[in-house]
Amino acid sequence: MPQDLVERYRAVDTSSIGHLTTEGYIRNVKAQTQCCRLLGHVVTVTLHGTDGSALYHALINSHLGDVLVVSMPDHAEYACWGELRTIAAMIKGVAGIVTDACVTDIRALQDLPFPAFAKGKSSVTTQKSDLGGKVNTPAVIDGQEIRPGDMVIGDEDGLFILSPEQASKLIDPVLKKQERDLEKRHELLEKLNATQNQG
Repeated sequence: MPQDLVERYRAVDTSSIGHLTTEGYIRNVKAQTQCCRLLGHVVTVTLHGTDGSALYHALINSHLGDVLVVSMPDHAEYACWGELRTIAAMIKGVAGIVTDACVTDIRALQDLPFPAFAKGKSSVTTQKSDLGGKVNTPAVIDGQEIRPGDMVIGDEDGLFILSPEQASKLIDPVLKKQERDLEKRHELLEKLNATQNQG
């Protein structure tokens, strides 16, 4: 995914994408933190059982602006992410976390400027068992195949993970839609102000 293409999505809202397509929409994963504006390249992690060891390797090998996309197919009720991993990710410059499992330490996560998208919250957590897991191989999130290098974009309204082809195809129509919406908003606000002034 070219970085200049990712940067063009910096001012894009997910609802604008959702007006044009449902492809890449991750339905069952939602923002769990107040800081939820997310944009970056995908680094995939597939956990084995309840073993979170692969996350250590993913963090070590991550780069500035990466987003960890973590699949936990057999134990979605477990939290694979919490405060300490968030701080470690921030040190590395990771942009955020997406998982089809849960997060924990939610009070601490709310105080950190780090977007966390998950199925929910849980007190039950992964362990370090060194059973394996996979990093940067195709993973499945919410029934969709996610590949390393795809693009994540998330905000208060939801989350999309787009392939380079999807992102390239959508960017111009999405930006044009947002321009039209901004013009319409100004028109409507002018009418609203005029109505209120008459009163």
